[in-house]
Amino acid sequence: MNSFEENFTLAKKLHMSGKIKAAQEIYAKIINIKDDNFLIFSLYATTFLQLKKFSEAIKYFSISINLNPNFADSFNNRGIAHAEQKNYMMAIEDYDKAINLKKEYFDAHLNKAIALKNCKKFDKAILCFDTCIKINPHEFKIYINLGNLYAAINKYDEAIRTYDRAIYLNKNNAEVYSNRGDVNLSLKKYDLALNDYKNAFKLNEDLISIFGKYVHTEMKINKWDNFYKHNEYLKKEVKKGEKTINPFDLLSLIDEPELHKKAAVKYSKLNCSEITKNEKSLEKKNKIKIGYFSADFKNHAVLYLMIDVFKNHNKSNFEIYGFNHSNRKDKITSLVSKYFDKFFDCSNLSDEEIATLSKKNGINIAINLTGHTADSRDGIYQYNPAPIKVNYLGYPGTLGSSCYNFIIADKVVIPEKEKNNYCENVIYLPECYQPNQAKVLPSKKKNSKKENGLPENSFVFGCLNNNYKITPDIFSSWMEVLKKTKDSVLWLLIDEVFAKRNIEKEANKLGISSNRIIYASRVPSKTHLERLKCIDLFLDTFPYNAHTTAKEAIRVGVPIITIIGNSFASRVASSILASVGLEELITRNVKEYTKLAINLRNDNSKLEKIKIYLNQPKIITKIHDCKKFTRDLEGIYIEMIKRVYSWS
Repeated sequence: MNSFEENFTLAKKLHMSGKIKAAQEIYAKIINIKDDNFLIFSLYATTFLQLKKFSEAIKYFSISINLNPNFADSFNNRGIAHAEQKNYMMAIEDYDKAINLKKEYFDAHLNKAIALKNCKKFDKAILCFDTCIKINPHEFKIYINLGNLYAAINKYDEAIRTYDRAIYLNKNNAEVYSNRGDVNLSLKKYDLALNDYKNAFKLNEDLISIFGKYVHTEMKINKWDNFYKHNEYLKKEVKKGEKTINPFDLLSLIDEPELHKKAAVKYSKLNCSEITKNEKSLEKKNKIKIGYFSADFKNHAVLYLMIDVFKNHNKSNFEIYGFNHSNRKDKITSLVSKYFDKFFDCSNLSDEEIATLSKKNGINIAINLTGHTADSRDGIYQYNPAPIKVNYLGYPGTLGSSCYNFIIADKVVIPEKEKNNYCENVIYLPECYQPNQAKVLPSKKKNSKKENGLPENSFVFGCLNNNYKITPDIFSSWMEVLKKTKDSVLWLLIDEVFAKRNIEKEANKLGISSNRIIYASRVPSKTHLERLKCIDLFLDTFPYNAHTTAKEAIRVGVPIITIIGNSFASRVASSILASVGLEELITRNVKEYTKLAINLRNDNSKLEKIKIYLNQPKIITKIHDCKKFTRDLEGIYIEMIKRVYSWS
């Protein structure tokens, strides 16, 4: 029989060579022989850490610490295990204990800086990174993580400089190229972003979402050279369960809800997991507390859709709370905050702290208005901010997580037969899922065709949708429409030079002169609503429809034609049209869509009848009935309460 020393030596040798499970088995045996050796427990705990069994790792690091409270490595490593479970404050406590024992313990300082960043303590994190630089100024890991911090607080120039330093120290790390690409994308430096993503992909094809980022950036500038080839690759990889693309980026490329679900589930597993539970308690006599969680309490489409809901909530039965988790704020942020019983700026709070704040305020229903879009905070929901968690409005698809109880929809955007493609329980509003909005007073500035750079005597086909939603199939359809309607122009919302060049190149390929395509830039909301009236017929995108923009077009009396697809994102315009009785403008494929656009241009009387119909008082009233929509939504909330709280 081997002696204790021989077994210990063998275990350490196996451990060092990467044979973690074999080493773990021997550590387990010798612990029974010598259960007062702190180092054995620490090494045994490390094997659990390496195998991602974090609770076991914490257990055995704690035993090691009890045996020897002066061993800094055990504190640092236990901190890592806490951080992996997203218990950042507990992690920071352990890192501090390690640092108190070893003042210049670089790993503990770096781990602490990262944990502070992850729980949104940005100023403290920067100071901690500064300490790391003093200790080891040539360590690559400092700069990639500090760059990530600057990116998170929108200090893009500092982020770029910091990533540049990281790349100087390590040219073979894919993640830093990907992260710098994200910042270049935010700065609309699309050529630089594409180059960064390409470098990242070359270094590590398996890097999370890297291929999808590249493809989505190409869509931002309407570069379609490899569109079909890329889509086939994405389909194959998503079907395999690979982390190839963020779910949001997939929506504009592929109309397959089962693939959207696969991508969302994969993304969700990488970003959050349910780790806490909370008690359900609500008496019928109490007001129902609704928490709206969003990164978009600012000049954003989601806010414009929701603002009248906030205004019109029945305060006799409901209390409404706003949780703003974005550091991007503007004048509208303070304006909208007055419609809430309480409004919290959570931009500097960690996910766990936001969830704790929600629970402290007794929130019954937590509404995620952001989903998998910009500045999302998926981690909040793993801490159960409320007994009922809901996916609504901000993201047109499943969030792919068991954290959520419901998704709010209507029977057009999610037909009964498609419910299995959603991880959430589908709960239906009686009409269109999109909120109604109050009638906006017209802008004082008149928006004529001429003032918008449009020829006064031409028929204007328009699509003031985000240009990344334009696919080559839809664009080819538009060019066919222009060919068959000689006096028409196409009006697009594009203010980026690369995109304009690519659009014009594609138009010329299809035999259409670039002077028949006119570009709009972004303008304030009221001005935007007025200029929409310059469009004679709105041409929708596919598979990612116009959403808010479609509703806005209908609001100002502009007809919109669409293709109804299979996914949520491809059925929104159809839902809006169905809600006002204009199913005749819904087509089933590109061929039908093209034909309808041409026919409506050539049949002025039919198009005029549709416009007159949209301007009928009963239709206008229906579109702008915010109070009714809010009552319907409140009815849905009560139904959720009944189901989850078991009210009869």
